[in-house]
Amino acid sequence: MGDRLAGKVAVVTGAGSGIGEATARRFVAEGARVVLADLDRSVLDRLSDELGPDATRAVVTDVTSREQTVAATAAAVAAFGGLDVLVNSAGISRRNVAPDADFEAAWDRVMEVNLKGTLLMCHAAVERMRPTGGSIVNLASVMGQVVYDASLGLSDGFNPYPHSKGGVIQLSRDLGVSLARDGIRVNAVCPGFCYTNLTRGVTENPPLHEALAARHPLGRLGTAEEIANVITFLASDEASFVTAAAWMVDGGYTAV
Repeated sequence: MGDRLAGKVAVVTGAGSGIGEATARRFVAEGARVVLADLDRSVLDRLSDELGPDATRAVVTDVTSREQTVAATAAAVAAFGGLDVLVNSAGISRRNVAPDADFEAAWDRVMEVNLKGTLLMCHAAVERMRPTGGSIVNLASVMGQVVYDASLGLSDGFNPYPHSKGGVIQLSRDLGVSLARDGIRVNAVCPGFCYTNLTRGVTENPPLHEALAARHPLGRLGTAEEIANVITFLASDEASFVTAAAWMVDGGYTAV
């Protein structure tokens, strides 16, 4: 596709599906070498085989484990000689937690993956990036900026997903300012509702799907590839003056 990321080495978490997979594919197409990090070995191996061994490595990674996050960044250095870009796309919603989990257990689990996992990956990556600089892109959400529309019936106020994504935005701002003098840029991308596994429970409900699409001024939900386009820009040198920012990629959702 191009060479916007030529010579760069990246780690992409959540690379097995959705926005993470779309980002990994786009990065390779733009000339990057990518460590694919996710929990599912079979999915990672299939994607790595498709994208090619010269451009990828598959590393099973639980982002809630400090040891495994360190191992994922170490794999980038061992395989490709460094680390320039981290994309934190691994995440879950309340629907990914056991249905019988109470509100406290669900909150703990979603926060552990979405916020603590992002924190641990950032911490591991920064140690690799300090000598030469780099770019970190954290996946937040429009739900880190606004609340769920009450008419959609998606939250009773105790849904941990928006709480976790609000934390990712603030983490990105804090790190972006603190690491600026090290040449490490940190930004958050805040997608609107997109067609991914994370939203399947919504998009497979026709009345809710229709109502949600209408809530976006563009009249539709987004695609993983559209979010990956913005992530690619933020990872590239074209975004050299962009840090500590939260980018809305939401079809106008937060403007109304």
